Amino acid sequence: MDGEAMGVAYAKYLEESLSRMKNIINDSGTRPILFVGSGISRRYIDTPDWESLLEKLIDLNPNINMPIGYFVQQTENDYPAIANLLLEEYQKYAWENKNKDVFPEELYDGKFDKDIFLKYKISEHIKELSETFNINQHKYQLELEAFRKLNPHAIITTNYDDLLERLFPKFNVVVGQQVIKQKNSTSLGHILKIHGSINEISGIVISQDDYANFERKQKYLSAKLLTYFMEHPLFFLGYSVTDENIRAILADISEIVTENTDVVVENIWFIDWNLEIDENLSPPTDRYITLGDGKTIRINYVLVSDFLKVYQELYQASIVEISELRALEENIYNIVKSKTISNLEVDMISISDINSVEKIEEFIGIDEQVESGKLNVKNVIGLSTISDPQQLVTRFSLTLSDVGRKLGFDGWYKANQLIKKVEEQEGISIKGTTNNYHINVGTKLPVHRYSKQMVDLLELVKEGKEYSLDL
Repeated sequence: MDGEAMGVAYAKYLEESLSRMKNIINDSGTRPILFVGSGISRRYIDTPDWESLLEKLIDLNPNINMPIGYFVQQTENDYPAIANLLLEEYQKYAWENKNKDVFPEELYDGKFDKDIFLKYKISEHIKELSETFNINQHKYQLELEAFRKLNPHAIITTNYDDLLERLFPKFNVVVGQQVIKQKNSTSLGHILKIHGSINEISGIVISQDDYANFERKQKYLSAKLLTYFMEHPLFFLGYSVTDENIRAILADISEIVTENTDVVVENIWFIDWNLEIDENLSPPTDRYITLGDGKTIRINYVLVSDFLKVYQELYQASIVEISELRALEENIYNIVKSKTISNLEVDMISISDINSVEKIEEFIGIDEQVESGKLNVKNVIGLSTISDPQQLVTRFSLTLSDVGRKLGFDGWYKANQLIKKVEEQEGISIKGTTNNYHINVGTKLPVHRYSKQMVDLLELVKEGKEYSLDL
């Protein structure tokens, strides 16, 4: 390989990886879910990592005379255990300085646990760092501008800071245990702060006791989020592949999405950052993640030196604001509760103020069939650039997620596996052409839609029965 060819190895790797990533998003017919870790906050507002945060807390307490190394040695490098030791020191420091304006007077109320003083200091320190945040003067301005244009289904984070709230002001924020308690926390347009927030300091997860409590309730959190994860592509940003929080989530997912750990789980993507990348090398496109108890999961992997191109590929145009779509979703939910609507297959809705059955009928084109008592779509909006769009969209009305649900799956992933099986057996790319099963209605990027005939075909494949293609 000559020098010029070697020099393009990484560029080719990145282009192919991001193209594959974009196709997965388009195939899913859904918006992605972003998992945002501490690396993103460190990059944009210079928040500390675990050890640096604990070291700062030691510096902020004049009663603590030992350096971080002492506590690391005491706990065998167990950071939550170090936090347990520091919270004791902070409680003592606070009460020794009561009425001296060291801590707010309300924190001395008996309704708060003794760790409230430590968590207050964490909150104050991170708030100071975020106060100087300004996109227009930031060295990563282009990245941040691309980031905040994204329209994900939701963002899940273990970060305490308010960076995401600033970048996505129209998203609703759900903190801590409210993720489990609120019935709509997994609906469109939410930021789920599962380890607490600087704006709700008592819920910050930092100590051994906090983590033990979080782990006790994690099974309820996982149960609520698993269907959510099956339905959408998942992207991990700013995390380490060794992060215990990520391992726990992936362990839950792995039990459902794959029986073969050698197969890449297509809808899970780990975006890894490294400032220095050898342009002559092609990094791996997937990674095995160790989950514990001898278990692993194989997921997509992309190594980048910055996040700009990733954000650009994650972008999905939307003619309606996420907040308006969330309101639409809630309105339709309330309508469905009050009046039965069945067989409602809608490709795209380009309005934001639907709040009654009549408006749904007016804008989407639903005719009520008196004899069956059911509602059926006759006209569908959104494909006016295609010749005879009503006929085409009514016939190819299903996203891959719709196909998956009709086959009894939670989402699109297993349906896609069946399509791949057919393509391998028949040597024909069903999704690469327009045929009786599939149509690509995209212009610059693929937008796949499927017919009822695809459901019938995959049902046979799923049951191991004989089939013949009718292209």
